[in-house]
Amino acid sequence: MSENEEKLFESACGYLYPFKVIVFRYLLFSGQRKKEILAFLFENYYISPVIIAGCDKKYPVILAPMAGWTDFVYREVCKKYGADIIYTEMASADALIRDHKKTFEIVRFSQQQRPVGIQLFGADAEILAAATDIVNDLQPDFIDLNMGCPAKKVVKRGGGSALLQDLVKLGRIAAAVVKKSRVPVSAKIRSGWSQNNAVSIAKILASSGVAFIAIHPRTQKQQFKGSADWRVIKDVKDAVNIPVIGNGDIQSVNDAERMLETGCDAVMAGRATRGRPWIFSHIKRYFKDGTLLDEPPDNNKIEICLDHIERLVDFFGERRGLLLARKHISWYVKGIPNASTIRQKVFSLKEYKFVKEELLTLQCSMQKHFATAVY
Repeated sequence: MSENEEKLFESACGYLYPFKVIVFRYLLFSGQRKKEILAFLFENYYISPVIIAGCDKKYPVILAPMAGWTDFVYREVCKKYGADIIYTEMASADALIRDHKKTFEIVRFSQQQRPVGIQLFGADAEILAAATDIVNDLQPDFIDLNMGCPAKKVVKRGGGSALLQDLVKLGRIAAAVVKKSRVPVSAKIRSGWSQNNAVSIAKILASSGVAFIAIHPRTQKQQFKGSADWRVIKDVKDAVNIPVIGNGDIQSVNDAERMLETGCDAVMAGRATRGRPWIFSHIKRYFKDGTLLDEPPDNNKIEICLDHIERLVDFFGERRGLLLARKHISWYVKGIPNASTIRQKVFSLKEYKFVKEELLTLQCSMQKHFATAVY
């Protein structure tokens, strides 16, 4: 290929991903040009058999999008501890079109967080397509469609898992966003509204051009009750020829290992990461060589908590940062002796320097441990 052709190809791809991995956009071309491009790829680049959002790692471990949790700082902390791919909190397509400041804060990310996907929710194909136009300029690695959130306030507006009641509309939305997007489009779904029809949902999404699917195998009616039925993940994987991410009830390394038995291409952790961002590195280490790492000792947990709080204060400012820190502190100290007393004391403090002082004092009072291990 000539220099001009290489530039044209790179433009079509968006950009080259780390580890010399390319997102396939060569379908923009036809005939002989496709053959030339494929020859160029295999000669110059390593092509992974399964690429999810530019990540060519075998069985990536992914941070699930969680409203009220996966803000800019949370994503940075999880990335530090090994998350391969991360999602923003869900952002309202309507709010993006209205240029809502808080919504743009939700979709903000750093280069260090890549590969990162911006998750959109909405109920109207045209509005979601217009929001996709806006998001394109932010250059995420992928755009995700929230088609699984069971929350009443989202469902009431016709978004999230409400879309699982109208598969024609769901397909129309997926196709509209795929058409507008300059990056791969994914979808996060549930098993169905009140009954399992995940395979039908997945087939419609795949035929609409969605690049990969993450599935939480509970229905909307189940919310987070009972157990996730991982058999549904296997059924979806067997039914479509795009990557499938398994999600739901990943609480440990062993859970992640068992989920891979469904045949899914990656595992996604959400609620289990609260107060335990190191779960990503633990899962990855086990996948690599079978090593089961111990949970970090309590003084290390406090150290990680302090780092998280400092990042929150730096990013959001002292007042808001400390308010946001409360829920994180609660999870970090969970299981530590006198956790309730610790929370009450720390939550009564209004300045970061006093919160830091209190937690450092707590850390020093704990039994010393060979805490130089990497978690």
